Amino acid sequence: MKRRKKDGSFSYLVRVRIARRGQPDYSETRTFPKKAMADEWAKRREIELAAPDGIAQLRWKGVTLDDAIERYLHEFAQGAGRSKRATIEQLRRFPISRVAITELTSEQVIEHAVMRRDSGIKPSTINQDVVWLGIILKTAAAAWKMPVELNEFESARLLLRTKGVIGRSSARDRRPTAGELERIRAYFQRSQRIRPSAIIPMEDIMDFAVATSRRQEEITRLLWSDLDDEAMTCWVRDAKHPRQKWGNHKRFKLTHEAMAIIKRQPRFQGEDRLFPYNGKSIGTRWRAATAACGIEDLRFHDLRHEATSRLFEAGYEIVEVQQFTLHESWDVLKRYTHLRPETLELR
Repeated sequence: MKRRKKDGSFSYLVRVRIARRGQPDYSETRTFPKKAMADEWAKRREIELAAPDGIAQLRWKGVTLDDAIERYLHEFAQGAGRSKRATIEQLRRFPISRVAITELTSEQVIEHAVMRRDSGIKPSTINQDVVWLGIILKTAAAAWKMPVELNEFESARLLLRTKGVIGRSSARDRRPTAGELERIRAYFQRSQRIRPSAIIPMEDIMDFAVATSRRQEEITRLLWSDLDDEAMTCWVRDAKHPRQKWGNHKRFKLTHEAMAIIKRQPRFQGEDRLFPYNGKSIGTRWRAATAACGIEDLRFHDLRHEATSRLFEAGYEIVEVQQFTLHESWDVLKRYTHLRPETLELR
């Protein structure tokens, strides 16, 4: 439509309309100073909007990756652990989060990964970024019908893995030495004498972790009511599982040493937990102990490696060790098994 403006010049109003069966027609209107420009825009928009996802793209125009992350956290991450949620939240601090999610390209994913690498981040940590980017994009496509470019993401991921920018973390084989455990034990004993009010029995908790292979948080969830003294077993509630966050309750076997540690724990009225302490506080006390003792790179979780290895060194078979550690397969169990050659008895 040709229109005369107040200054005597003309403008050209063009409207593109797409009829949709069972839905209201879609239309766009633009004004141009020249007829050729109006005709070119109208033809291009007709082609774009006629594409299978042409109109769907408009619905999500302006929705950024940050918007999608926020929605994901609200709808699908309510039960996520602290570290997992922190990894997702961290993505929101980077420039890539401000990109429109339907316009995210392989180049932008690669730029993000390279930027992280150049700032000194390890491939395994960058891989976590890429993994969560993929989860967010696939959720947007499946749950919210956003027309995201999954092929663009997969192309970027493949290239980053091929070039070594992302990768899995190297297997950890750290076991504490007998000397390190004795130094830590002495530290906890001194701390208890200096501060009798420090109620967390860290020496017992350390020994219990080595005797049972239980994780830091699992130890604080064990219940007196789940303990079977005669069978020497106990249930661990919500045991860690890659896909099942809650309700994965499993019974595990206890060693004589573990039973002895349990029996000397005080029982508190109205409290059913064997070790009624905060898991984070246990972690804090452990890090303080290793730092004070000058012991480098020894995590509380390494006690699980120590416990698993000791069970094999004691002569238990794979299926028997699994009754203590609750590893579901040998592929997983062997990552926690680090036998010392000097412990092997020749036959």
